[in-house]
Amino acid sequence: MSRGGSLEALTGLRFFAALHVVLFHFARPALEPAPEWLRNFIGAGYSAVGVFFVLSGFVLAWNYLDVDGRMETGTRAFLAARVARVYPVYLLTFLLSAPPTVLASVTDNGWKLAAVKLTVGAVATLALVQAWVPRLALYWNPPGWSVAVEGFFYAVFPRLARWLPTLRPSRLPVLMGAVWVLGLVPPVLYVVLRPDGPGTLDAHSGGLWLSVMKFTPLARLPEFLFGVLLGWCFVRERAAGGAKGSGVVLASLGAALLVAAGAAGERIPYPLMHNALLAPASGLLVYGLARGGGWLGWGLSRPLVVHLGAASYALYLLQYPAGEAAMKLERVLSPWVDLNTPLGWLGSVLLLAVPASVLVHRYVETPLRSRVRKALQPWVDADGAGATRPVVPGA
Repeated sequence: MSRGGSLEALTGLRFFAALHVVLFHFARPALEPAPEWLRNFIGAGYSAVGVFFVLSGFVLAWNYLDVDGRMETGTRAFLAARVARVYPVYLLTFLLSAPPTVLASVTDNGWKLAAVKLTVGAVATLALVQAWVPRLALYWNPPGWSVAVEGFFYAVFPRLARWLPTLRPSRLPVLMGAVWVLGLVPPVLYVVLRPDGPGTLDAHSGGLWLSVMKFTPLARLPEFLFGVLLGWCFVRERAAGGAKGSGVVLASLGAALLVAAGAAGERIPYPLMHNALLAPASGLLVYGLARGGGWLGWGLSRPLVVHLGAASYALYLLQYPAGEAAMKLERVLSPWVDLNTPLGWLGSVLLLAVPASVLVHRYVETPLRSRVRKALQPWVDADGAGATRPVVPGA
């Protein structure tokens, strides 16, 4: 609870966004008999990362900005809270991903070259800068690239909060539109120029410039900025006494647009789907849910869904370690159970990843968050502006 309202529905939304990404990575072979629209929608699961970026900006604005756009806590207190929020699970999944990463690197390169690559990759990953180097973005636990992008967003947010008070609130809609268009520039340029050469352009495509467009924090910054500006609008609305429960149309429209865009498949160019195109639809969904969301908000606010949503960060980062564990489980159980089928593979990954995420959230993420914040408190106190207040769960 915060500022007179509850954002449990947004926490619940996190679970379904994370699940969409997991299904994108692991479910497509199991969906061959499914309708085309469903296969397309699951195949667009990569776009759910953009939902996270918009949602992140929105929740940070809701949590830390006042009606004038200023931060209500010191920069060090903010950064300490962010480190405590993301790093314990990030470090755990880094360690869990080490054995397969080391094995693959040694197999492909031999010990000498592997040692160099592993050292550079590990340092970059632990420092949350791998997303700036296209060849390293997916090197060590692939979902971690988006955490590196979020790390950049966290560094930008306090500076952004110094600039927001200079804006006229009446210009926010125009500014959000401009930010959205700015986010579309990289994918549109890529589609037009095709710098990596001709050929099919989909989720399986590769290339240096495609990786730059997809993973570089600067290319994804407009989605986060869109969420921050939208969150500031919400803060101002609530301060002015906006009525809760009026977001059912917004939330429903946003959800419908996201589903329709995903179901459209290759009719929408892949780079646009990956970057920024769906930011307004995500914003409609997030803003509508924050204002109540009607039936959709009610469903996403159920205790079980909120609990899963709170564990969604762990689910997102555990998906590849769970996949590795599922392969080992298949070898152990193969004399009795055949998991080497698309459906068996998907089921084993989900049965490992979802319960594991709940356990990691309870026994690793939650207790270590408090310990890390306590350890960083002397650094925060030295700033002289470390006062803070409780934050929205899952923020």
